Amino acid sequence: MTARPSGNLPVELTSFVGRRDDLTRARTLLGTARLLTLTGVGGVGKTRLALAVAASMRREFPDGVWTVELADLRQTGLLTQTLCGLFGVTSESSDAFGTLAEHLRTKKLLLVLDNCEHLIDACAEVVGRLLSVAPAVKILAPSRQVLGVEGEQLFPVSPLTLGSPGGLGEAMQLFEERASAAQPDFRVTEDNRAAVEEICRRLEGLPLAIELAAANIRVFGPAEIAARLGDSAMMMSSERNRSARHRTLESVVDWSYQLCSPRERQVWEQLSVFAGGFTAETADGVCLPSETGAGVLRELIGLLDKSMIVRVDEDHELQGRYRLLEPMRQYALAKLESSSDATAVRMRHRDHFLRLAQTSDTDYCSPDDVEWFRRARTEHANIREALAFSLETGAGAAAAEMVRTLRPYWSQSGTLREGFEWANRAVDLLAEPTVDRANALVIGSVLGYLVAEVDRAHTYLAEYTELAGRVAATDELVFGARFAAGLEASLRHDARRAFELAEEAIAGRSDRVNVGFVADCLALSALYAFIAEDENADRYTTRYLDYADQHGTHLVKAIALGPMGILRWHQGDIAAAEALMSEAIELYRAFDYPGMVAVCIEVSGWCAAGTDPDRRRHCWGPRRPCGTNTVT
Repeated sequence: MTARPSGNLPVELTSFVGRRDDLTRARTLLGTARLLTLTGVGGVGKTRLALAVAASMRREFPDGVWTVELADLRQTGLLTQTLCGLFGVTSESSDAFGTLAEHLRTKKLLLVLDNCEHLIDACAEVVGRLLSVAPAVKILAPSRQVLGVEGEQLFPVSPLTLGSPGGLGEAMQLFEERASAAQPDFRVTEDNRAAVEEICRRLEGLPLAIELAAANIRVFGPAEIAARLGDSAMMMSSERNRSARHRTLESVVDWSYQLCSPRERQVWEQLSVFAGGFTAETADGVCLPSETGAGVLRELIGLLDKSMIVRVDEDHELQGRYRLLEPMRQYALAKLESSSDATAVRMRHRDHFLRLAQTSDTDYCSPDDVEWFRRARTEHANIREALAFSLETGAGAAAAEMVRTLRPYWSQSGTLREGFEWANRAVDLLAEPTVDRANALVIGSVLGYLVAEVDRAHTYLAEYTELAGRVAATDELVFGARFAAGLEASLRHDARRAFELAEEAIAGRSDRVNVGFVADCLALSALYAFIAEDENADRYTTRYLDYADQHGTHLVKAIALGPMGILRWHQGDIAAAEALMSEAIELYRAFDYPGMVAVCIEVSGWCAAGTDPDRRRHCWGPRRPCGTNTVT
């Protein structure tokens, strides 16, 4: 009689690309764990990695490496019989598990349970019992959902890397390899690299999606494939030996969708409104509550366990952050848009991020400014979605209010031009002569002057001036208009007028305006008092710095230290100027604001210019600092 072979690992028909680190880590973990579960979204390559791990460890299992494909098994009661059949064990007795356990009790083997997520409860029970009766058996389980068995070691399988310094990332390597199978002479070159990168980025490094896209190289070039990724026909396999659920990307995601409970599906669909990720708190605030009024925490945990959402690890985040990979998001978004919940969820999303924007009125000039800027930067993609939805649905007032409250963010994050464009769209939408239009006109003029769009900003300010006599202009609008006029004067090189207009605004009802706006007007006054050579420039500069200290702010204080440092340098107090610039640089460390750090370094260079030639060369290099004329 022929001896039964020790194992049944399939012969791989294509090469295993990348994942060297994953392979090493998985082998190390399986060296100490009895059950290693490879988790991840559909199409991420869990099975391929599991088979590669198993193949690399054959010698460590004298009784073989065995794999069983469970995707087509629907009857949970047949799981034990299926395993008995795998090992050639008769399962006719009433105690099929006992027979299986007796066969495996002394065996040293590795069992790969592939695609067990739809039989999760049955698999968890059988695996738990097997591990307790067969001490030398180890199990490797590629699954979209954790088994939840005692002693289970999880290994999240991430998408392939997109980039590699000086070479191709794993995703691009895979595209090249699979494309060359369809067109032998295909290679990633300098001419097509950008298009291949775009394909891999838009497909989030998912191996299955990249393989399906690469197969189209027979008909289209990389640039054409990138342009057609939204066409479902592009993401369809013609390989007859590929499993039905891997024939299209949509079928992969649909398989995952069917694994979820009705409530999990609903939450998954509603999470698709987020761009750039979300926290558990924001998900709870945006997704619709259940019929019982419960939030979404339970469903988030379920979706995370099923690998429908992934955690985004960011060191600076105080809260865990999650996101849907883009193919998963687009699938869920299509489901949401065809449901009755779509408008309500989008409005909740818009309102949530409008409230975040509005906190700038209290947080920008406060001890909470670091956290506010961090949140605004993190949620920038969601802010864009909220603004776009407001404008698409005719909610111009909400868009204008969001643009207004985000003014400090636009100003201090290098996105002034974007803020100005949002303001333009709000002005265009708000055609009626109302306070809402007045609000859009004022913020449009302020941002317009800040990006040197003088003509359009002037038009906005002039219309507001005419409109202010017909609507009940708020104190904030009156203040903002004067601030905008001061900015216009500064751009027209009228330092004295810029200073006077800033002072007019401050002397008005500044106690009724949010403190951040007042702080920025104090900055304008201090700067142009110095430029205009006002005899009280020291007093205005000190007033600005005192205001920043009074409110315990970090960023405003860093900005306030600039004029004070320049003034001290101008007065010849080099030591004081250098100390002020050093303090400003330290405060700027909490913000991603390299432009202002460069200004501080430049002022430090001025200080060194007359006292230490070596330090001057270190700060400036061999030439005069390029920003000197613009600052002074």
